[in-house]
Amino acid sequence: MREAVAMETITSNALKTLLVAVAVLLPSMMALAQENKPKTPASIETIQKHNIQLLTEQLNRGWRAFCDAPVDEGVMSLFQGINPSDAALHVMTVTNRSVELPIKSISQLRDFDISPERKTLIYVNAFHTADSYFSVQEHLSLLQNSRRDLNVIVVDFARDVAQLYYAVRHHLSVHGYAIYNVLKALREAGIAPQDITLAGHSVGANIAALGAQLFARGSKQLVGQLVAIDPATMCRTTDILVKQGVAERVVVLHGEGDVFGVRVPVGHIDIYPNGIGYFPRRKLQPGCDSKICSHMYPFVLFMEALIEGVMIPATKCESWAKFRQGDCQFQNTLNIGLIYPSTARGLYFCLTQPNPPFTYMEHGLRYKTSPARTRDPEKSAKSGKKMTKGTKG
Repeated sequence: MREAVAMETITSNALKTLLVAVAVLLPSMMALAQENKPKTPASIETIQKHNIQLLTEQLNRGWRAFCDAPVDEGVMSLFQGINPSDAALHVMTVTNRSVELPIKSISQLRDFDISPERKTLIYVNAFHTADSYFSVQEHLSLLQNSRRDLNVIVVDFARDVAQLYYAVRHHLSVHGYAIYNVLKALREAGIAPQDITLAGHSVGANIAALGAQLFARGSKQLVGQLVAIDPATMCRTTDILVKQGVAERVVVLHGEGDVFGVRVPVGHIDIYPNGIGYFPRRKLQPGCDSKICSHMYPFVLFMEALIEGVMIPATKCESWAKFRQGDCQFQNTLNIGLIYPSTARGLYFCLTQPNPPFTYMEHGLRYKTSPARTRDPEKSAKSGKKMTKGTKG
């Protein structure tokens, strides 16, 4: 009897111990089982959304971070818009209407309102920012519609950040060859190469330079002018293609000169608004609170000069220090735009404002300190839509 009671007691104690052990171990066992449970794979749309978000974030840090962004290119390749054939041409009709064509339609350029009697501007867009203040596509649309005194052709390689990623990482050579074909088509349509200005901002400046270089090799002729707006430092320094020799005149409009734009002089004419980018100092353009804003700033200056006919003068000077001291060749000045003196060479400096109108006119030729002001997007938007009459460069 005693043995039975003892056995029952031992069994009861063992059961209690087992229950306590189970209670202690059960949460850990459940957590481990949850971890080992097969996970539902993320959808392609979710991965692509992450890719776009990652690229947008990294772009704000500069080209090195953007080019090294750990995106899933396998997934990106499944979406439309990133192939070289997805680039677009924008040309004008005789009824003053802008038409978008696929890049493969280059041979059809002669069918649109392109006249040998007018100068020709080919603008190469290969930069994208989500900042609506700069509104790249809107500015280019205004440019086409307001400058009917020119043959304006816009070649768009970066309508979104994914297209920009592929342009700078993989498609530089292909896009450069496309610009070469545009130049060939225009020459066949009776447009003289010396009457052509190629212009581009950031990555677009290097693509335009490559197209001009290929055209020079193939035709033994130089285009009249290349206007490179803060040429991008790119993923590889070997892809910085803006230099003297790709066109009869190479004008470089600097803007940021650190993680986005080329700092050193590379053209026949190098213009440094506000001296930003001339020294490797981490300063920003007037009204800007980020480096990407400083990178976009010269694009807005160029658009203001072309669309609104605003004069933005700059003077030749040996250095930014000389400009600050007022020790410059003030008889040797030029205006940002498309028309430059044939004898102009060297470094040029000027002061500009944080908000439209950006020009100080002739007062921008003399250094002065002014209170810092932040840019006003609402004021800029209103100014960008208002076309004023003037002598457009």
